[in-house]
Amino acid sequence: MFKATAILALSLGAVATVPSVSAVTPPTQQLIAAAQSKSIAFQKAEAPVTGSFTVKQQDGKTNLVFSKDFSTNPQAPALQVVLLKSATPLKSLKAPHYPLGAGTYTQVAPLKSAKGAQTYTLPAGVDLKAFGSVLIWCKVANATMAWAPLK
Repeated sequence: MFKATAILALSLGAVATVPSVSAVTPPTQQLIAAAQSKSIAFQKAEAPVTGSFTVKQQDGKTNLVFSKDFSTNPQAPALQVVLLKSATPLKSLKAPHYPLGAGTYTQVAPLKSAKGAQTYTLPAGVDLKAFGSVLIWCKVANATMAWAPLK
């Protein structure tokens, strides 16, 4: 009996020192913030590209924040930042230009610069969770310059 009681007491003592799951699990808001601060690299489509972007929530708005090393073809006219539902757009678009069909994308804004840090606020009512990728798209040539997956 003494041996069983000692083992039980040791077991209970060991359990009492293990932190509870709620004490080590970060709150949901911290998990969301960690996911949003993840840097996502742009990938080449029609033109070489460098840099990445992060998704930031600020004052109830969603922003795409391009890195300071962002760079794409400065010769391409009318570059746009657009959202596409597909997380793998090059698989569904026709090479070599990867044109977008009318009504298949959501325009965020004209690209401010082919180089450097820049921030784009999503238009009101646009839910980023409904999209799979961000594209740098040339409106004049209907050519996708670069893309990055959101998921």
